[in-house]
Amino acid sequence: MEQVSEKNGDDSGRGALQRSRDVAARLSVSARKLRFSTSSSSQLFKAVGLKKRLSERLFAVTSIVLTVIILFGSNSLSVVYYGFLASDQYQSEARFTVRSAMAALGKDQLAKVTGIPSAKIVQDTQIVTNYIHSREIIDYLEKKISLRTIYSNPSIDYQSRLKDGAKAEEILEYWVHMVTVKVSPSSGIITVTVRAFSPDDAKNILQAVIKASENTVNDVNKRMWQDVIATAEANLNNATENLQSAQASLQSARQAGGILDVASAAQLLGNLTVKIEAEKMKLEQRYDSNLVNISSEAPQMKVLRNEISSKEKQLADLSSQLAGTSESNKSLANISVDLSQAELNLSLGQKQFASSVGTLEQVQFVSRQQLLYLDAFLQPTYADSSEYPKRGLWITAIAILSLLLWATLLGVLSMLRTHLIQ
Repeated sequence: MEQVSEKNGDDSGRGALQRSRDVAARLSVSARKLRFSTSSSSQLFKAVGLKKRLSERLFAVTSIVLTVIILFGSNSLSVVYYGFLASDQYQSEARFTVRSAMAALGKDQLAKVTGIPSAKIVQDTQIVTNYIHSREIIDYLEKKISLRTIYSNPSIDYQSRLKDGAKAEEILEYWVHMVTVKVSPSSGIITVTVRAFSPDDAKNILQAVIKASENTVNDVNKRMWQDVIATAEANLNNATENLQSAQASLQSARQAGGILDVASAAQLLGNLTVKIEAEKMKLEQRYDSNLVNISSEAPQMKVLRNEISSKEKQLADLSSQLAGTSESNKSLANISVDLSQAELNLSLGQKQFASSVGTLEQVQFVSRQQLLYLDAFLQPTYADSSEYPKRGLWITAIAILSLLLWATLLGVLSMLRTHLIQ
């Protein structure tokens, strides 16, 4: 019995030793695998025979998705679109200026006739540039050349053409993208470029743009002269009314005074006064010479006194008419003041009327000239080759941007993974 138990003890000891040797062998194999493996966590887990955690699996899947979508998908789409699908765009260019007739008319004459400062005319260049980017020119182009039909042609690629049923705001946004307007600050030259999907369309559209701009300048010129002529006609009407009122006032003053001319009336009264004064002096001399031989109470002496008294009354009346000593009648001096004022108003009214007539005639003469006009010294060009889209530039730009975006997102994901592991 004792021998059997000793034998069993030896067998159990040898089994435990064997198991320890097996564990040591397996640990040695794992250590060798770890030593020869990389630092990648996925390879580390594979090397030791462990499963990856959920965060590691999500990071791997997300990296693959981002690589496929951003790096390969966007670049593939850009190559397909810009390489095979994007429609060619042709550009036509024209240059013109908005000139004024100031050099021919002269600044002083222009300001005198129209009352418009020269700075106001310079602003019309900005009027034209703003008009080219407005809804009004779109309405004009739609009527003349059917702008919507040209840009919504089905032969144009879907991304570049004007969408069917586009609203007015959408058409304006599309038009602003297809037309470019530049103004040279030093020379005032306006450069307009229009893009379309055929050389003929680009040239025809630009020609219509120049025609519409010219019509706008003509309308500004027309409205300008209409305002100036209306002002001149209003001034002439006021001058006519003032002249008629002055004539009526002078007529009333003459009728109230009973004379037509103060100078003639004064001369007449002066002549009468001299004549009556001479007759009075003769009567007084006769009276004095007869008084020596005849009594003052004699009938003929009374007649002389009555005649002398009558002459004195006549002289007093004449003096009253001249100097204003009579309260019942207006004196010639007062009438002269009223008539002089009325004649002065009439003279001023005549001068104002004559000036208004002259101004209106001058405005009507100058208005026959084109005060503002559009001078297109470079007609719309015909494009021999397409300039847009910039295929190589867009493909390269999208490749660079997609690469930067892909690297940035992977960096962010890596930082998030590190933070979650910690």
